[in-house]
Amino acid sequence: MRLFLLSLILFTSTADAFAIQQAGPARTDDRWHLGYDLFQMLLEEQGLTSEQSWDVALSSPSESVVVVCGDLRQIHSREWLRARRFVAQGGALLVASEARFEFPGVCSFFQGAAVAGDSRDRYQSFADCIRIRSLKSDDKLVKGVREIVVNRTGWLSKPMDDSLDWQVIASMPATTLPRASRNQPLILAGRDTGPQVGLMILVADESLFTNGMLWHGDNAIFAIQVSDLLCSERRRQLLFVRDGNPLPGYHESSVMQPPEPKEAALPTPPPNFEPPEPDFETKLRVANAVINEVQESNLVNEVLRDRPRRMSPHSYVRTVLLILLLLATLFVLWRLMQKRLNLPAVPRPRFLQSVFGVMSARQIASSEFGSAIVVLARDLCIELTGSRTETDWIRCLSESPAAPEKKLSRTQRSDLTEILGIALRGATIHLSRGRFQALGRAIKEIRDLHHASPIV
Repeated sequence: MRLFLLSLILFTSTADAFAIQQAGPARTDDRWHLGYDLFQMLLEEQGLTSEQSWDVALSSPSESVVVVCGDLRQIHSREWLRARRFVAQGGALLVASEARFEFPGVCSFFQGAAVAGDSRDRYQSFADCIRIRSLKSDDKLVKGVREIVVNRTGWLSKPMDDSLDWQVIASMPATTLPRASRNQPLILAGRDTGPQVGLMILVADESLFTNGMLWHGDNAIFAIQVSDLLCSERRRQLLFVRDGNPLPGYHESSVMQPPEPKEAALPTPPPNFEPPEPDFETKLRVANAVINEVQESNLVNEVLRDRPRRMSPHSYVRTVLLILLLLATLFVLWRLMQKRLNLPAVPRPRFLQSVFGVMSARQIASSEFGSAIVVLARDLCIELTGSRTETDWIRCLSESPAAPEKKLSRTQRSDLTEILGIALRGATIHLSRGRFQALGRAIKEIRDLHHASPIV
């Protein structure tokens, strides 16, 4: 199956490159090389259907594959928290970007472009195209992969999330610049150790899965094995997001459609093609050909034919003086406009806000209370149980005959139950300032009581 998909990639790449060259300036090579059509094809040919809604894909984790690339800042931080819960509930997530970004609670993306300090790590003598050979060979993601070629890549930090089993699949060479990138993770894979088969793959080079980069190194083999792992467990839908916008399926992509018939064009040279320097005899022949062409075309006479005719010398002088006078007038006007005028400052217009805007601002403020209480509730559960796993919170803090809430009052037990629910589900409703303050006081009281005498 993998050999078939690899052959399909190379065949489609060759066919599409030829079609793009025949399609004229509207379909450029750059547009095709920077697209993700081939990687989408790998995913959709394994039974996934294209989905356009973030909410629909995240609502069914065990059946969904989510791929996010490009500018990750276009997605709100609350949605990234939902993506973490999506993986914890069995979803498959691939995130690829070479821009600076902070994945909340997981890791940091550092912006490229890193360059290879050692010439042996340079691909085709390009400093910012690096051969990655430091691979975790026993992981099935890079089985049979000798090297991965990246282009203007960034790098990742060590993962902060301990709810997944993290593996460093690929690392930067020890001689890259800047120094902060040396030996840092380039590709991370986090797998759920629980019964739910969640998967998260983080890549610091978004161009690794583009059509143009699949040609180089063993990138095609790596892309196939990534698609196999993402599509396991009988998943059926795919959400592919680039720069915050869902992409259509590869069947609907305009780049993958056959071009309209046009006149045959000259073959396009390969990328980074530099023509050889012509020798002296070639330059001399070209110069002679240009001179002969000028002589045969009678270019000098064609130019002189349109000179001003039947104009007396006096009229010619008057015309020149008039032009000079106009230029002098324009210069004086320009100098006058450069002078600053002592005019009173224009009053700044006052911005009037509609009732809808005021209510929307209040709703946004309320929703931020909801995000804050989620963070406080999860921190309290971690402090009380000493674990970051949600199943441990449920086992230690839910009501049972030997539950620790016996040390709490009835009001505190009720508050602890609500705080546990917020930590597990997240605050999806607008939270008022008064309710936020009440829950904050309850969290402080429970934390103080736990410090005085542990309740778990």
